[in-house]
Amino acid sequence: MNPIKLIRKLGKALRGGATFRDMFLGIFLGFAIGMIPGVNLTLIFLIVLVLFLNATGALAFLSFVFGRILCLLLAPVTFRLGYMMMHDLGLVGLVRSAAEIPVVAMMDLHVYCLLGAIPLIIIVGGLMAWFVARSVVKTRVAIASATGKSEKAQKVAGNWFIRFIMRVAFGKQKGKFADMAEAKSPLIRKGRVIAAAVVTAALAVATMIFLDSIVKRGLEKSIAAANGAEVNIAKADLSLRSGRLVIEGLQVTDAARPTHNRFQAEKIVADVGIAEMLTRRFVIDLVECEAMRMDIERKTPGKVYREKPEAKEKAPSVLDDLTGKLGKSAEYYEEIKKFNERLRKLREYLKSDEAEASEPDAEALARRARALGYLKLSAKKYLAQSPTWVVRDVKVSRIQLRPDLPTFTVEGKNLSSHPSLLLPEKMALSAKPDEEALKEFLIKSTGQKDKTGGLLEGILGGEKDKKSDDEKKKPGVLDNLLGK
Repeated sequence: MNPIKLIRKLGKALRGGATFRDMFLGIFLGFAIGMIPGVNLTLIFLIVLVLFLNATGALAFLSFVFGRILCLLLAPVTFRLGYMMMHDLGLVGLVRSAAEIPVVAMMDLHVYCLLGAIPLIIIVGGLMAWFVARSVVKTRVAIASATGKSEKAQKVAGNWFIRFIMRVAFGKQKGKFADMAEAKSPLIRKGRVIAAAVVTAALAVATMIFLDSIVKRGLEKSIAAANGAEVNIAKADLSLRSGRLVIEGLQVTDAARPTHNRFQAEKIVADVGIAEMLTRRFVIDLVECEAMRMDIERKTPGKVYREKPEAKEKAPSVLDDLTGKLGKSAEYYEEIKKFNERLRKLREYLKSDEAEASEPDAEALARRARALGYLKLSAKKYLAQSPTWVVRDVKVSRIQLRPDLPTFTVEGKNLSSHPSLLLPEKMALSAKPDEEALKEFLIKSTGQKDKTGGLLEGILGGEKDKKSDDEKKKPGVLDNLLGK
């Protein structure tokens, strides 16, 4: 805001251009906007309310600056207040219900600092707004009374230099001071309603225009937070009509080796539930991806956001002795085994994260808040009645571990942030070699077409027992050897 305009608006409020109610609303709502952490529906609602009501804009701006400073300084305090209100005063049920209601969930009442800021907004903001507005009203009444009774005051007010300064500072005075001090104003003005409608429409249009950029940045940040290293997305396209999300040029940096990508994919397609997004939940019916590549060197090293994991010495494997007999097929089998181990750890991580979410601890949360930032910490995962995110079906085909090895496929069902909330639907996640690609690889690497069938059975786990009703696979040759 222009400093001259700000001074003029303050002067207008002092002269009588704003009533007690206008100043109170401006100070209170401005302070509330400043105390709200993050960007959410609560913040947008308060901004629209300032525009909609006849609140004093200059005072709202000043109190917003003051509120924002307090929001940052008192973050540990509002965090503790939010935790106490939610877990000690029994507001868990209310916050949980709010998090499940469409649109209302976007108010972010489950964020500890936002919930803890509400009492401060009501008490500190209310008292500050009442005190300032009342002081201004008393001051203007005293000035109007002195100007009307004192000849000296009238002479000073009539001086050309004083009038010039007042004009520059406060703008043109349209009436007598005493009359302006007693002026009334409506609670809602037509111009303010139009302004609020225009701002709301502009926000909606801007969201639609920049939706893909917002989705792209959100995905990069969320995946990077889980990965611990930089994530790049060339393009993201979300259709609100069909609920289809297309991600192109995904690169996920390997935190242990920033010069390489842990994996990268040219194109990922997902069917997203738009209705669930209004409750800040993500339900994806199907994720499909083709030609994902692993361990690819980056053009430039990616940023690492946490300490690099220590490299562990590789334990001797029975496959090392088989390499001379089976060539690279044993090496390939070992790579698949390692990948399946990663998937197993992912399943365990989801379950352990859910177990941790059952009983929030104040001190543990405080340590986490100090590391991540108090204003970001949310209780959503501790209050969930439904999983925060669900992926019903996943199929990633033609995954390439290395250019010299054949591809494989990953399939998964019912992946979620809270697996127990999806019962009786069970989570499944596994990797298996692409049979045709593996067959060609074995023929090429061994040079013995007649023995390919036996090697293929050994790697894939043997032929299926046709007499078995459940179609279970027999243990493979290499499976037995790895057990030694």
